[in-house]
Amino acid sequence: MLLQSYDVIQEIQIFLYITAIFFGFQLCIYIFYRYYKIKDERLHLNKILLSYGTFYTLIITGILILATSRVFISNLILKEATYKLGYFLILFSFTALLYFILIEGFSEIINIKVGRILMILNLIPSIIILLVPSANSPLFLFSILFTFANLIFIIIFQIRLVITSKDNIKYRIIKLFTGFLVCSLSLVLISEIFASLYSQGTENLFIFTGLLLLIVGLMINFLGVYDFPAFYEFNWKENLLKFFIIYQKNNLCLYNHDFSLGSNQEDGILQEKQDKILFGSITGIDSIISAITKTEGEKINKIKYGDSYILIEYGSNIASKITYALLVKKDISSTRYFLTSLKKQFESFYKQILEEIDSLEGKEEQLFGSFSIIMKDML
Repeated sequence: MLLQSYDVIQEIQIFLYITAIFFGFQLCIYIFYRYYKIKDERLHLNKILLSYGTFYTLIITGILILATSRVFISNLILKEATYKLGYFLILFSFTALLYFILIEGFSEIINIKVGRILMILNLIPSIIILLVPSANSPLFLFSILFTFANLIFIIIFQIRLVITSKDNIKYRIIKLFTGFLVCSLSLVLISEIFASLYSQGTENLFIFTGLLLLIVGLMINFLGVYDFPAFYEFNWKENLLKFFIIYQKNNLCLYNHDFSLGSNQEDGILQEKQDKILFGSITGIDSIISAITKTEGEKINKIKYGDSYILIEYGSNIASKITYALLVKKDISSTRYFLTSLKKQFESFYKQILEEIDSLEGKEEQLFGSFSIIMKDML
């Protein structure tokens, strides 16, 4: 490796490369951090973060190697070898991205079989670049078509993901999609594979533009991934029926919510006019508590009720005598995660009240009715 003297243009290039690589690795670290924070083995759609994190890690590492080869290495054999390694990582990044999104949870919006075929085909240019004498080999340039096919498939996936998603997650995906497009365009501009398409003397302009777009794209991605929420399954809310918080000591309902009534209902303890509806849906809260307390050795976490299910969570620490019951149409991973989240929010918000719960009988409605605000926010 030989250090050389650089002109102003080369120094600007080096600065832009360093800036892009710095932002890129920071983004990758934060993406993996967010994935770790919201990681739950039952919420498979969270792997969208894992796919982006792996994708950008490979991209930025590849750019780092290419920049090192372009700016610092003068030995032709070493330069060619590092170019190949850099391009291999960039091309392989699309295969890695597909690997994490080709899961059953996304089968509603993409054809998993087609995606797997494209993922395998994308390995062809990744392998060829390591075997051919030069990156300008016609065989390698032709194989790049498989990467473009992968790119189109990924773009279609993200468009459908935007259309299908809702609320906060939708805005996050839009930003990630925009950042992905900008970064993908920047890769074309800074790649020497396409340098022959540039008119003479404009190569530096395209490289500068590409690096600036890369920095902008990475920033947009950071805005998308910042405070990224848990990714529930599509249409999971339609699966919710009713929710109860029950005090086991006297079988008292501290709080209930009927999802089928939407925003027209008044949350709180069970009202007399609602008793027939609520207790008609579940075979009495007393029956549920009896089933739970008679279980020895292990606790019940799910009860089959007709065509529905009652998912159960138990309180922790000071709320050990509280049971959380969620009536759902189907037992899917998102509803279980939602129930766990409700439990955490309730115990965190009412921590001090729960410490004195035995002396508060008769005041449940005015004390716990405000949980409806948290409930609506979580929905």
